[in-house]
Amino acid sequence: MANRPTGRPGPAACVLACAALAPAGAARADTARPDVSDPEPFRCQGRNQFSGAPDGPIEKQDESGYWPYAAFFVDPVLGTPTIVYGPRFRTLDPLMQAFIRRHECQHANGVRDEITANCMALAHMRAQGLTARQEAHLQRWHQAEGRLDPQYGGSGAVFWERTL
Repeated sequence: MANRPTGRPGPAACVLACAALAPAGAARADTARPDVSDPEPFRCQGRNQFSGAPDGPIEKQDESGYWPYAAFFVDPVLGTPTIVYGPRFRTLDPLMQAFIRRHECQHANGVRDEITANCMALAHMRAQGLTARQEAHLQRWHQAEGRLDPQYGGSGAVFWERTL
């Protein structure tokens, strides 16, 4: 991907990458078509951020409230991906939890861009049988989020629009 002066790929490159990776996500989908609305069966397989070797992320709950839903970190010594779920994560319905887990899993695989992570999470869930009704629920949730930081597009509505 061509880099912008910031060293980060531009939005067009992210969209192309997501479109190119969607078939790969579909190929990895379980043939049994698991219930995508159940967050528990999903197992994220990340990558060590230093070696690139497969490395399942550490997933844990944190009630500090610093991040409402989830945050992704890399262990600065070992390179192990770590996903921390905030207090509002547990209040979400199972479908939203499943979506957020897949979004954070994209970060555990080296995706840095929030919109690309969302796009890839959506592609993964579609490949596993996400229904139009379930996708509409994801859309409503994103649009209700209101103002968001710039890396998410500035608002929940823009975040979802760019996800598609």
